[in-house]
Amino acid sequence: MKHVKTLMTVSLAAVMLMAGCSTNSGQGTASPNPTAGTSTAAPSNKPDISKEVKLKMYLIGDQPKDIGLVYDEVNKMLKRDINATVEPIFLSWGDYLQKYPLLFATGEDFDLVFSANWIKYGEQAIKGAFLELTPDMLTKNAPKTMKEMPKEAWEQAKVQNKIYMVPASTKDFSMAVVGVRGDLRAKYNIPELKTINDFEKYLEAISKNEPNMVPFDEGINAYTMYDFMVGTELTPKLIIGNSLVSVDLKDKSGKLIDIAQTPQYSEFAKKMADWNKKGYWSQNALLNKTPIKDSFLAGKSAAMAGNIQDMSLGVTAANQKHPEWKVELFDLYNGKATYVNPYIGNGMSINANSKNPERALMLLDLFRNNEDYFNLTTYGIKGKHYELTADKKIQALGGTDSGYKIDSGSPWGWRTEGLIKPLADEPKEVGAIKAAWTKTAITNPLLNFVFDTTNVKNELAAIKNVKDQYRNPITLGVINDPVEAVKTLNTKNKEAGLDKVIAEAQKQLDDYVKNNK
Repeated sequence: MKHVKTLMTVSLAAVMLMAGCSTNSGQGTASPNPTAGTSTAAPSNKPDISKEVKLKMYLIGDQPKDIGLVYDEVNKMLKRDINATVEPIFLSWGDYLQKYPLLFATGEDFDLVFSANWIKYGEQAIKGAFLELTPDMLTKNAPKTMKEMPKEAWEQAKVQNKIYMVPASTKDFSMAVVGVRGDLRAKYNIPELKTINDFEKYLEAISKNEPNMVPFDEGINAYTMYDFMVGTELTPKLIIGNSLVSVDLKDKSGKLIDIAQTPQYSEFAKKMADWNKKGYWSQNALLNKTPIKDSFLAGKSAAMAGNIQDMSLGVTAANQKHPEWKVELFDLYNGKATYVNPYIGNGMSINANSKNPERALMLLDLFRNNEDYFNLTTYGIKGKHYELTADKKIQALGGTDSGYKIDSGSPWGWRTEGLIKPLADEPKEVGAIKAAWTKTAITNPLLNFVFDTTNVKNELAAIKNVKDQYRNPITLGVINDPVEAVKTLNTKNKEAGLDKVIAEAQKQLDDYVKNNK
């Protein structure tokens, strides 16, 4: 989904004002050299696209079946517009945590990669994984993006006062929602879900009465129960990756809290151990790499949870194929404090070793600002994967059997506010939930703080090992004694050097708060 940031030089603001191209929806970008592939030199102030290039792009998610069909169309347009083609490669949800860092450690040859604060954008930038994107580069190769991007987004993307990401320009919520089988909820007389306790009653009913179904098929990437049980109480924003050291966004002082040492976390650990013993998820949860939505849609589980965008698509798909399920979406925050994600919650970076950074930026400029590219990569092929309704909404085609479901091509890195279209059959609950979250959203400058990890790299590597070995089992309740498990986690974090990391982060936070009053 980062470290202390200073103001960028005035040159960025200046070049942003000079980037005077207007967004062109539905039209291919005018090529500086209309005869692709010729050797005619481009004017000095225009990108040179005389040589055809093949780009390689890494995305996070599970590859959809029709990715080849969609990108065949994309590449026809790219060849016409910037004399390039692109190959998308997917790191699956089950493997991305392990494979993503290896992209840079092995020096693999590629051009574009999804980046975000939740996969350590700042840390990777400091390690030299990404190419610095200068104002001159951006203005020359991505002029529409320079005009469209909110200034705050560029500020958030700075790492040690340099930009290494083209952020998405949408504002999204990070809070989770749950989807359940409405038919089963009614069958067992469970009231509408408003709290985690209501959700637990639903899971208990499934566990006791549906022996062929897993109540809640959580896996190793689980975060939603922590979000509901701890996030609703403390409104935390993670500061130190692989730990639980955060700031409470209700407090603007910047005081760090190690949530692993709070009563709320102890209660969470006890609850997860209890749920595991009751069989609310499979016994191989620590090894389970199947996305929770996929298990639900296959009829193997009775509940799913995740971000509202993904769960909305899941509910829609389920109700198209199984209307008798009457799938429902519930907000368990129930009026508690929320917050809007920073822009760097989604974005795209260029590999530091890319041989074609200029063309990669030109591709991003098209994906972000040209409606044809945006629709293809987000919704698929018109007439095959989606149609536009008379009121300009997206009607997905093919249901759960579609070879390219909405968003299945992992287009989050080039999300642009003005090009996202409403869905024709979006669950009615989505609008109400987002409206409620908007009312309770906190404004806090600490949302934009990015931790500079330069001085604590070794400690952070050790803390990651602690997370993998000691915290993941707590998250899924795969422990004998939750009280002792939490004590051991905190002891191991201390041995790994967490105190040193906290001291460094607190120093940076204090400076940040002082400079952003």
